[in-house]
Amino acid sequence: MSEELERDLGLPSVVAISMGAMIGSGIFILPGLAMAEAGPSVILAFIIAAVLVLPAAVSIAELGTAMPEAGGDYIFIERGIGPSAGTIAGLGTWLMLMFKGALALFGGMFYLEPVLSSFGVTMTETELRVLAVLIGAFLISVNVVGVKQTGGLQKILVLIMLFILGGFVALTGGSVNTTLYGGSVDGFFSEGTAGLFAATATVLISYGGVTKVAAVAEEIENPGRNLPLGLLLSLALTTALYALIVAIIVGVVEPEMLLTDEWENIPVVAVVEVVGLGFLMVVAIVIAAMFALISTANAGILTASRYPFALSRDNLLPEVFATVSSRFRTPTTAILTTGGAMLFIIIALPVEDIAKTAGAFQIVVYILVCLSLMAFRRRDPEWYDPGFRSPLYPWMQIFGVFSGIFILTQMDPLPQIGGVGIAVVGGLWYYFYGRTRVDRTGLMAEELIDTVEPTADTETETPYRIVVPVANPATERGLLRLAAASAARQDRDAEIIAANIITVPDQTSLAQEVSYEQERIKRQQELLEQAEDIAQELGVGLRTRAVVGRDIGETILRIIEQEEADDVVMGWSGTRKRRERVLGSNIDKIIERAPCEVTLVRQGDEAVGDVVAFVGEGPYSGVAVKKAAAFVRAEKGASLTLVNVQQRTEDEDQADVVERGQSLIEETAQTAGVEDYDSDVIVTDDIASELVSIAQGYDTTVLGVSRVSSVERILSGAIPDTIGEQASGTIVLTRSGEPTRRSLRSAIINRIASLA
Repeated sequence: MSEELERDLGLPSVVAISMGAMIGSGIFILPGLAMAEAGPSVILAFIIAAVLVLPAAVSIAELGTAMPEAGGDYIFIERGIGPSAGTIAGLGTWLMLMFKGALALFGGMFYLEPVLSSFGVTMTETELRVLAVLIGAFLISVNVVGVKQTGGLQKILVLIMLFILGGFVALTGGSVNTTLYGGSVDGFFSEGTAGLFAATATVLISYGGVTKVAAVAEEIENPGRNLPLGLLLSLALTTALYALIVAIIVGVVEPEMLLTDEWENIPVVAVVEVVGLGFLMVVAIVIAAMFALISTANAGILTASRYPFALSRDNLLPEVFATVSSRFRTPTTAILTTGGAMLFIIIALPVEDIAKTAGAFQIVVYILVCLSLMAFRRRDPEWYDPGFRSPLYPWMQIFGVFSGIFILTQMDPLPQIGGVGIAVVGGLWYYFYGRTRVDRTGLMAEELIDTVEPTADTETETPYRIVVPVANPATERGLLRLAAASAARQDRDAEIIAANIITVPDQTSLAQEVSYEQERIKRQQELLEQAEDIAQELGVGLRTRAVVGRDIGETILRIIEQEEADDVVMGWSGTRKRRERVLGSNIDKIIERAPCEVTLVRQGDEAVGDVVAFVGEGPYSGVAVKKAAAFVRAEKGASLTLVNVQQRTEDEDQADVVERGQSLIEETAQTAGVEDYDSDVIVTDDIASELVSIAQGYDTTVLGVSRVSSVERILSGAIPDTIGEQASGTIVLTRSGEPTRRSLRSAIINRIASLA
C-alpha cells in the first residue's frame, strides 16, 4: 500500500510563502546599501534584479509541475544535468538559505535601535550581533522541537506586513521630492552602469524566496496551475512593492543622510523620520520589519532541512543529515547544522558581505536551473509532462545563463570567490564522496512516492461514500460498523473509505517521513489492513488511503472533497482539553466546514443495543433520528426510543407541554421516514442534567451537534460536550450535509485555533 503526500497548499499559500520569503531584507535593509553603489538608479536595480530572476522562476515553475518532489531546485538540477551539478546546487542552495537567514536576523537588529534609543538604551554593533545570535538560537530550538508554523500563519504575517507597508506608502508618497532622483538622466545614473549592476548584484538576494516554494512542491494542490501562477504573481507583486517603496526612500531621504552609519541599515525608518510621522509609525515599521526578518530567518531554517534530506536520499550526503528525531519528529542534524552555520555567519561577516555572498550562491543555482530545463527539453524523456511550459524557450533560459554570468562578474571579489568556491567545493565533494555511491546520470527519473488516486467510477450512479478516519485499533471496528449501518440505509450502492493520517512537523519533508520513519508507516499499514479485514467480515465495500500530511483536520477535509463524500464518521473522545475549549479542535473544523453529513462517535460497548435519539427544535434532530434508526436496523434485537425534553414553565399546563413535545417527535420521525420507535417527553427544570440522566439508561445515545461557539462553550458549556463527558455508553453526535454557519466572533476564534 502506497503513501499519499497530502497536497494542501493552495494558490494563496504559494503566494504567501513566496512573498513572505522575499519581503524582508530586500526592502528593510538593502536599499541603503545598494544606493551607496548606484545612487538614485537603485530603483532600477530592483527592477533589473527581478528581470534576471524571471528565467529561473519560469524554469522552476515548469520543472516543479513535472517533478513535484521535496528538494526543489536540487531535484531538478540533479535529474536534468546529473549528480555532480545536483550536489553543487543542493549545497549552494543550502548555504544560500543560511546566508539569507543570517542577513535577515542581523539586519533586523538595526531596526530595534530607534525604539530602544527613545528609552535611552543604545547598543553597539557587537551587542546587536549577540542579540541576533540569541534570537537565532531560539528559532533553532523552535524548529528542533517542531513548533508548528502553518501556512495560515504565514499568510497572516504577510497581510500584516503588506498592511503596514501600504500605510507607509500612503502616508509618505506625497512627500517625494523628484529633484532627489538626479534631475536628469545623467543625475539618475550618477554612479554609471557599473554602479547600477553592482547594486543589482547586491539586491538579487531580495528575490530569493520566489523559488523557495519549489522545495515544498510535493505539498502544493494542483501544482500545474498553482506553482507557476503563484511564483509569477508573487514576483510581480513583490517587484512592484519594492520599486514603489525604494522610489519613496530615494525621493524623500537626502543621500547624505541615507549613507550615514546611523540610517544606512534602516532606510524605511529614515523616511518616517524625515516626513515626521511620529514615534507610533516608527514602532509600526519596526514591528513590520521584525515580522518580516524573523519570519524570513525562521523560514530559512525550516526550508533548509529539505535539501540535506534530498541529497541524503540520493546518497550524496551521509544519512545522518536526514534522520528524524524519534522524540520531536524533526530532522535535528540538518536543523542544528544549518542553524549553527547561520549563527557563525552572523558573528563573522558584515551585512553587505552577507547579502552579496548569498546573492552569488543564488546566481549559480539560477544558472544551473536554466541549464537543467534546457537539458530536459533537448532530451524530452517520455515521462516528462509538465503542467506548465516556460514561454520563449530557449531564449529565456539562454538569457538567464548569460545574464547570471555577467552579474557575477560585476560583484566584489569576496562574493565571487564564495559563489565560485561553493561550485568547486560541491564538485570536489561529489568526486570524493558521492561519485562512488551513485550510478545515475542526468534525466534518470525515479518515482519515489506513489500517489493513490480514488478508484475510477465505472458505475452510472455515484456510490454513497463514507470517509472513516481511523487511528485507534480499539475503536476501529465500532466506527466501521456504524459507517456500514449508515451506508445500509441508502437506496444506492455504498463505499467506505478508511483513511489514516500520519502528521509531520513543518520542519520535516513529507517524503522524508515516508523514507525514514518506516516504523510509523508499518503501523499505519497494519491499521488499514485490519480495516480491510473488518470490512470483509461486515460485508461492505472498502478502500483505504494512507496519507502523510501536516494537519489532521485540513487533511480530512481535503479527502472528503477529493472523494466527494456524503458522510464522514469520526472517533471522538467525548471530552475536551482546556486548550480545545478555548481554541477549538480538529473536530470543530470538520463540523464547521465539511460539505457532507458528519457523525462523531464516542465509543462505548461494541453492541448498539438500546438506542435513544434526542429530538428538539435544533436543525439536526432529523438527521440524528435517521442515524439512530439506521443503527437499530443494522443490529438484531436493538430498539429505538425518541425523547424530547421540555423546559418546565409556570404559566403553561404540563399536559400541553407534553403534547407539544410529542407532536415534535412525531413530526421529526415522519420527516426522517422512521416508523418503528418508542417515544417519551420529559418536562424538567434542568435540561442538561436530565439529558445526561436519560443517556445513562441506554447503550447508545444519538443527538445533533451544537452550534455553540467556543466563547459560549467556556461560559456555559455545550450540551453534547456535557453528555459526552458524563454519560456512559456510545455517544453519537451528528449533523446534516450543510456546514454550520459561524458568527464573525466564532470565525475569528476558530481562525486563531487553526494557527495554534
